[in-house]
Amino acid sequence: MDVKESRKLPTRVDIALDYITGEIASGRLQPGDKLPNEKELAELLGISRTPVREAMRTLSVSGLIEIRHGHGNYIRADEGIPVLPLAMFQLYLQESTPEMLMELRNIFDRNCAELASVRRSEADLAAMRESIDRLRALSSDPAAKMDEILQADLDFHRAVYKAAGNRLIVVVAEFVLNMVAPWVKRSLEVSGRQRAVGLHETMFEMIRDQKTGELSRKSVDANMEHFRASLVESTGAP
Repeated sequence: MDVKESRKLPTRVDIALDYITGEIASGRLQPGDKLPNEKELAELLGISRTPVREAMRTLSVSGLIEIRHGHGNYIRADEGIPVLPLAMFQLYLQESTPEMLMELRNIFDRNCAELASVRRSEADLAAMRESIDRLRALSSDPAAKMDEILQADLDFHRAVYKAAGNRLIVVVAEFVLNMVAPWVKRSLEVSGRQRAVGLHETMFEMIRDQKTGELSRKSVDANMEHFRASLVESTGAP
């Protein structure tokens, strides 16, 4: 299956989601504002009330709106906490295709590996080393649970992101990892666990030896190609 084939056609729910998130992004809807009711939105968008209702549920789960039964739907307002940008980002991630997530990971990992090579501490290296050693031990154990193997794999990437020395990267990367985790798991299942260990070792060595530029990019590209090939070989959604 070509990963590009997984792109979804817009649905009526998407129309409602795009309208509401667009109003928030433009500033026409502010934290605390009340949304039009389902009937008004359905008439405005030219769709039935059912997809509008489903869109509201999605927005509520994502933390963008608060459903007050008997009173209506309101844009979430948490004083002092910039929840809307992160909630919208999480919503977009949930609606993303595997290909889009792969491209986002590639951007993150390339740049974070470079930053980590320059900024990493001995504690950062120790965290990466522990994750790889754990991944290797679990990958060699036939009785090991796949979820534990996945956790070791993701923990390595978390250590790399942390070593980049930017709190914003760590926060946003956690959203990305949560959404891409099912595909990483499939990658481990499809392409083999030991292959992942070797690829992580290569990235670790580049960061440990403070390699940047082409060498660093090649180590990340090898990881991403492994990930991409696993998605192509896979069938269906995770």
